[in-house]
Amino acid sequence: MEELIAVRVQEASGVSPHLLWARGGTFHLPSSLVERYGLGEPLSADGSLQISPKMAGIAVSYGAELRLRRAFTEKPPWSCRLPVSYQIIPPRLRSLLASALGFWQRHQVSRWAAFPGWPLDLSADFLEDWESGHPGCFASGPTPVILTHDLDSAEGLANLVKWFLEAEEAVGARSTNFVVPCAWPLDHSLLGQVHKRGHEIGVHGYDHSNRTPFLDGETRRRRLTEARDLLERYGAVGYRAPSLFRTEALLKDLAGLYTYDSSIPTSGGLFPVPNNGCASARPFRLGGIMEIPLSLPRDGSLRFLGYSPDQVLDLWIDCAQKIAASGGVVVLLTHCESRFSGNAAMLHTYRGFLKFVASSGDFAFSSMVEVVQRAHNFASPESVANISHDKPVLSS
Repeated sequence: MEELIAVRVQEASGVSPHLLWARGGTFHLPSSLVERYGLGEPLSADGSLQISPKMAGIAVSYGAELRLRRAFTEKPPWSCRLPVSYQIIPPRLRSLLASALGFWQRHQVSRWAAFPGWPLDLSADFLEDWESGHPGCFASGPTPVILTHDLDSAEGLANLVKWFLEAEEAVGARSTNFVVPCAWPLDHSLLGQVHKRGHEIGVHGYDHSNRTPFLDGETRRRRLTEARDLLERYGAVGYRAPSLFRTEALLKDLAGLYTYDSSIPTSGGLFPVPNNGCASARPFRLGGIMEIPLSLPRDGSLRFLGYSPDQVLDLWIDCAQKIAASGGVVVLLTHCESRFSGNAAMLHTYRGFLKFVASSGDFAFSSMVEVVQRAHNFASPESVANISHDKPVLSS
């Protein structure tokens, strides 16, 4: 791959206002861009870049190419190469192993987050604004904040209904909840409550064994259709890959079944594999489907890396403010199991983030469907998508 050069944007003057959000940020630029537009001269010895009027615009494509540079996890992980599902390992033991790995790697960020950078990298968005000459569609008005949960177990669903929904509804928010369709007996009485209270139901893979993205096409597509009941019963229109393992082939298959996918992190960090993500906090069209990046660091990754609940809240707020300034969308993923966010300390952190969003005029709670609609209208105003919670996307 082409070499990327990390630059820190310094004070800007005489340029369009839509680039001012980048001041003080670090971005990764393709070396050919630096050479082609003579940016070597504005770069100081410490890698700082002074934005000037000569940087009024660049040829389109750099931002789109950068988004896809680390967007997929094409190599099968060890967890899907086992003769049995990795879930045979007790959940708490898996968490201990991940925490040990995180403790060992926490201070080697340059190795597992060379690109995208950790905990937030908006390089693709910086290039997109530079290329287009105008801000993105979420630059005006309050920044959308989307709350999502991955329900990996019966415990997660029970805790969602017991604690999380009430906290969200107290601030006028509704969450999107991704359910594993074939891993554990689904409690439709609880799922029905979630749906009836206005929260969205999405699909979280097949059985969470991390195999689906790497199977042959016929088997992969058969597995995807096993979620038919969730799509038809709850009007599910969104997908998230278990453990965020996603391949280009998987996304192509999803395009015929779902309205959007939300499996690609902005900055994946160490998990699920080092150096993964799209370096963007904005929805973008990926083939025939809309991708909504996971823009905030996930609860599991942060806990495995040793962040305390207070540090998690501070980081979420800091990243959310930077995303808002850039014209992105804040997407938070939490797990409701007790070993993740379903415990007193992390629930306090979660409520603290909800309170921060609700009390700030810079943010507004939103849903995946609303954000997809807005992004679609911005990209193609002449062709408005007909997106509905009540309309199944999967056809017979």
